[in-house]
Amino acid sequence: MGEPQRVKVPFLVALVGAWGWRIIVGTVALAILWLGLIQIYVVVVPVVLALFVASTLEPLAARLRQRGLPPTIAALVVFLGALAVFVGVVGWIASSVASQFSDVGQQVEDGTLEIQNWLEDGPLNLSTERIEEIKDGLGDLLRSGGGDGVAAGALKGARTVTEIFGGIVLMLFTVFFLIKDGERMGAWFLRRIPSGYVEDAEVVTRRARFIMQKYLIATALTGLIDAILIGVALAVLDVPLVLPLAVLTFMGGFFPIIGATLAGLIAALVALVDGGVTTALIVVAVTIGVQQLEGNVLQPFILERAVKLHALITVWAVAAGLVLGGLLGAFLAVPLIALAVNIGSFYRWRDSGGHPPDLSPDAGDIEAEPV
Repeated sequence: MGEPQRVKVPFLVALVGAWGWRIIVGTVALAILWLGLIQIYVVVVPVVLALFVASTLEPLAARLRQRGLPPTIAALVVFLGALAVFVGVVGWIASSVASQFSDVGQQVEDGTLEIQNWLEDGPLNLSTERIEEIKDGLGDLLRSGGGDGVAAGALKGARTVTEIFGGIVLMLFTVFFLIKDGERMGAWFLRRIPSGYVEDAEVVTRRARFIMQKYLIATALTGLIDAILIGVALAVLDVPLVLPLAVLTFMGGFFPIIGATLAGLIAALVALVDGGVTTALIVVAVTIGVQQLEGNVLQPFILERAVKLHALITVWAVAAGLVLGGLLGAFLAVPLIALAVNIGSFYRWRDSGGHPPDLSPDAGDIEAEPV
């Protein structure tokens, strides 16, 4: 008898077999980790936000240390200065703008009613029952997205005053000590990693720090520029409630594309009630123009190629983050995807024998592979 003939496994089947079980195990591990983090969300949320803030403020403290200030004094100067600016901005919003947000809500409600009347009496001629079905469907979608699931239940509990106050205190303490002792904490962490994984850990932490720093600065700057441009357009069009709408635009900037789009729709509804269809359409056109300016000019210039993602990937990431983790998930989705892609680029550079770019925050001009 001859030797049995071996059956050649098709490449696609072999690829699925090789990676399928890894993906399943990795997904299960991530799901267990996510459920565990949800249980301690009161700690996780402040720490995550503190990491973003500290990654932005720590370079300022490092410059002060280089000028001879002791680490504690340098950290205090940067921390208290940033806190003073933040409290000043929040105080201005609370005193000048907060009282007008209820008016924005009323205008949005009136604008929605006008659109509903147009859907009933206009060329579409939809019945009241059909419109109510559409509204109910959108409401169910938003509730499932914001979630009636585990993440949403966790975030609902975070609304208690005690937990919010405790989270703020924890975040402030974490920010201060990360500014003061961040480098020593990183060194302590690396010393406890097996020697074969030290380089990988250094890559991940360095690139995570860089992306958090760039992402927070870039989103704040682009949000501010968007708010100014749209605010000026609303003022020229004589649309009411310019300040609260500009603040909403700035806040929406922290949720790329989707946040700015929602803020623009709210501004358009206010314009519809006050100035009619023409004014509302002009506001929509201005919003689209500002978004094109942001996507094609501002973000490539501020974010740099190491963090920038394609617009479609950004929308998918923000939507998935919103479903899985509410507002925090929507905020974290883009930098997490950017970090994953960037680390993948690093290993591709390394495995091909090239020299991967340095992404340390102090590396100066960065020529990273586009993502």
